[in-house]
Amino acid sequence: MVYFFIILILIALDLGSKAYVKKRYKINEEKSIYKDKIYICHIKNEGFAFGFLKNSKKIIYTVVSLCVCLLFLLFYFAFKEKSLLKKLGFSFAIGGGLGNFIDRIINKNITDFIYIKYKKAPIFNFADIFLFISPVFLFIKEIKDIIMKK
Repeated sequence: MVYFFIILILIALDLGSKAYVKKRYKINEEKSIYKDKIYICHIKNEGFAFGFLKNSKKIIYTVVSLCVCLLFLLFYFAFKEKSLLKKLGFSFAIGGGLGNFIDRIINKNITDFIYIKYKKAPIFNFADIFLFISPVFLFIKEIKDIIMKK
C-alpha cells in the first residue's frame, strides 16, 4: 500500500510542477534558476523523449497505449516482489510513466521545462527524472544480490 502512495505522490509532483510551469511561463520562455546553468524553459513536447517522432502522432498513440498496458502488468508484478529496492524502482517507473501519460492524454503533448545548459542537453520534466531513476534502484538491487552471494 505504501508503494501505491509513492506512485500517487510522484504523479502529483509531476503534474503539479507542469501545471505551475504552464501557469507561470509562456511557451519557449526561459528563466535561469541557478547560476545560468539550470533553467526553466517551457516547451510542448509532441513526440517521445527529446521530441523524437513528433510528427508521427498515430505511432506515438499506438506506442503509448502499449506502454500503458505494460505499466499495468508492471504494477501487477511489482507488488508481488519482496525487495524494497525493486518495489521502489517499479514505483518510480509507474509514477513517471503515468505522469507523462496523463499529461499527453489531457493536453495532446507533454510539458517539458527543466533545462540544464550544457551542449545540446534536452529539456525534460520530473516524470522523465523518475523514469531515469527507476532502473538505478533495480541496478543497485542486482549489485547488492551479487555481493551477498559472494
